[in-house]
Amino acid sequence: MRNQNWKTIAAAALNFLVAGTSAQTGALTDLGTLLAGQTNLTTFYNLIQKYPQILLELPSLNGVTILAPNNNAFNKIPYTELNVAFQNNNEGVITNVLEYHILQGSRTAAQLIPGAPVFIPTLLNNATYSNVTGGQYVENVKQAGNSVVFVSGKGSRSSVVQSDLKFNGGVIQVIDSLLIPPANLTDTANSFNLTSFEGALYAANKIQNFTDASDVTIFAPENSAFQALGPAISNMTVQELSSIMDYHFIPSGEIFSPNFSNGTTFTTQNGAKITVRTSGNNVYINSAQLLTADILLANGVLHVIDNVLNPAESSVAPDPQVANQAPEFPSASAVENLPFTSALPCTVSCPVPSTASGTATGTASSKATTSVKASGLSTSSSSGIGAAKARETGFGAAGLMVALGGAVMMI
Repeated sequence: MRNQNWKTIAAAALNFLVAGTSAQTGALTDLGTLLAGQTNLTTFYNLIQKYPQILLELPSLNGVTILAPNNNAFNKIPYTELNVAFQNNNEGVITNVLEYHILQGSRTAAQLIPGAPVFIPTLLNNATYSNVTGGQYVENVKQAGNSVVFVSGKGSRSSVVQSDLKFNGGVIQVIDSLLIPPANLTDTANSFNLTSFEGALYAANKIQNFTDASDVTIFAPENSAFQALGPAISNMTVQELSSIMDYHFIPSGEIFSPNFSNGTTFTTQNGAKITVRTSGNNVYINSAQLLTADILLANGVLHVIDNVLNPAESSVAPDPQVANQAPEFPSASAVENLPFTSALPCTVSCPVPSTASGTATGTASSKATTSVKASGLSTSSSSGIGAAKARETGFGAAGLMVALGGAVMMI
């Protein structure tokens, strides 16, 4: 009886979607008929039938875009961190995943202009995965040769393999792999080996502020940037380090790389401004070069830079002729160990903490690497400060870093 009720809901939802747009697109087939006729989308179609409540959320005024993973994309799930959610038929996770496949508005691949990426909000609004206004984003870019790519959490990439399947009410784009809803800052920093940056946030008592705030932009220096400073940063007081970390944090909205125009300034959490400078294809934040842009977070976006920013040296301009910019701290003295990693919380096989430092610092001397099989991810942890405190994860007690993902189409 329950299955019959869901089938009735599914049929009603499909009819609702069709009725909302049939006057404008009467010559096109309905969504159900289109999906049923695509032999490469049977797994996705079965999911839609299993969780038809998703169809009741589809906007009808301007149509919808559905990014549908093909059958082969679902065959890859056992080899990803998404496997547990699907093995357990976790309805909450899977329905949120389906929402991440849907964009309000009918958008075709033909509308995309090659070049700069476009960041498009989806229907995913669950606060676990989307602490951003208007729905979690997915990055969409058209590359050379008209290849269309979607980038989601942790830089996961999927390509469109079949485009612009139009139906009464919207369009379907078929992708070759599942996208990942963005994870929170701690999980993402771990995936990109930003361990000193993450440790500095813990040492400065800033991790909660950076992870809980919504609609944020974060500039994260790579590990070598902290090594280049050595005691100049590791010997700071908690208050001094807190101010430095706030200078890497913009709480006033997501700022994606297409907005990094030469001379643009942004106000950071500590009240001081940072300045964008460009030279050819290179982008600098103050004098720090932008290395990796537009890493999506559950609560905003993160950009990796090659230097720690110093509000006292904000006027220092980069030298585009130099591959590696000089540190912005005059007293910098390079070290081999990774600063602040002893401030990271331990997650597995944690020893009893030893002596605590009188400053905000820590080094990599006690750092251990452990494989966390429950999430299918490699986690770097420290045996130092905070050993009993677990890292935050995007899925809380479920132990999953991220769910399966989809994306949406074009501008």
